[in-house]
Amino acid sequence: MDPVSLGLAIALFTLLGLAAGVGTGLAPGLHVNNVAVLLLASRPAFEALVVAVFPAAGPDETVAVLSSFVMGTVMGHSFLDFVPSVYLGAPDEKTALGVLPGHRMLLAGEGHLAVRLAAAGALFGVGLSVLLLVPLRLFLGSPVDAYERAKGGIAFVLIGIEVLLILSEKERRVRGRAGRERVVASRARQRAVAGLLFLASGALGFALLDTPWLTGWNWFPLGPLSDDFGTLVLFPLFTGLFGFGTLALSSRSRAVVPPQDLGAKAGLARRPLARGVLSGSVAGALVSWLPGLSSGAATALAQLLSRGRGDESHPDAQKEFMLALGSVSTATSVFTVAVLFIIDRARSGAAVAIRALSAGSVPPWEPVSAPPGLLLVLVASAVLAALVAYPVTIRCSRLAARRIHRVRYDLLARGILALLAVLILVLAGAAGLMIAVVAGVLGLGAPFAGVKRVHLMGCLIVPVVLLYLGLA
Repeated sequence: MDPVSLGLAIALFTLLGLAAGVGTGLAPGLHVNNVAVLLLASRPAFEALVVAVFPAAGPDETVAVLSSFVMGTVMGHSFLDFVPSVYLGAPDEKTALGVLPGHRMLLAGEGHLAVRLAAAGALFGVGLSVLLLVPLRLFLGSPVDAYERAKGGIAFVLIGIEVLLILSEKERRVRGRAGRERVVASRARQRAVAGLLFLASGALGFALLDTPWLTGWNWFPLGPLSDDFGTLVLFPLFTGLFGFGTLALSSRSRAVVPPQDLGAKAGLARRPLARGVLSGSVAGALVSWLPGLSSGAATALAQLLSRGRGDESHPDAQKEFMLALGSVSTATSVFTVAVLFIIDRARSGAAVAIRALSAGSVPPWEPVSAPPGLLLVLVASAVLAALVAYPVTIRCSRLAARRIHRVRYDLLARGILALLAVLILVLAGAAGLMIAVVAGVLGLGAPFAGVKRVHLMGCLIVPVVLLYLGLA
């Protein structure tokens, strides 16, 4: 297959994957893993399609083309997922912590700006992650070999990250009728509540991830539609922890979403702009090689690195955090795929699919001056998909922003709650719905106590820590 034909094939299937990612990103409850599982299950049909369109494609070239489809899906989902997370409050793992800032901006008439900032952060995150690939390779592989050196201390790294998150909590203040602020909860109390939420969510995560409790039985109204772990457990878990609480509180309000200002400006100086993008990309690089810390944990770390670690209600903090959120989303996607070639560890569903397409192994990135051809294909695919996904995201957000204010938000929130409940029941079954309800009750603790919802990420961190300490 000549280089021009191979390039056309990669571009075509990248865009086809992007279209699939747009669909999964806009539909609450669908995940990239759903498409990856479908691709692997229907691999002969996809390979036949590649050969039918490009008859000269050999086995290695077919793998590259199908892998570019996966990468396009990942990028499309990473961009378009911001639209439902801001306008509908339906998060997945990587956007879960962005629901509250995006929700606040929506109620301030800046929902479109929130999506624009996240999409811009995602676009810059792809570019920055590409620039950081070689430093990441030098850090994880030779000469530093950080992965091999850190294996024994991974549990303590995870514990240290959570300690920093807990210590970032401040005293809770409320503004009285006279305009004066008063302290209603001390810093020590807030930190204690944060720690309790972390442990409680960790206990729930352990029960779901490491034991058959609550998932040992199930009933599906339409029969099992997927055996993907992300659909059966993570979707209801994160929807409950981060989506149900926000929507439940909104459903009690009679407020109407104000008309959205489509021309709202970010008004951020260059320094916070750069800090938001850089914090997200660096956080993605730091956690892309750690087990159990995917994009959701990278978002939490970015919250510490960006201004979001301070007053979350401050408009500039919200805007900077949305930039960081976007950067985390795409940077983590790129880094986790690169990590597959550096340390031969699949830390994401996309990486698992790419390794499966490559017959269970990928060529190692060794030496640093000779990156594997498949990795170069995937990087090019990510860049192409990001460049196309950005304007598509802005267009979809503009359409949503023009219509969202025409309905009462309490009724919309109730409708979305019902829709998510039905989706969970259909996709994850009765056990999934029970998971979402239990997680939703726990998720209400953070807004009621006035602490960051980042501590609810203990649902993933605690099981991994226990595993590495040999306690699970």
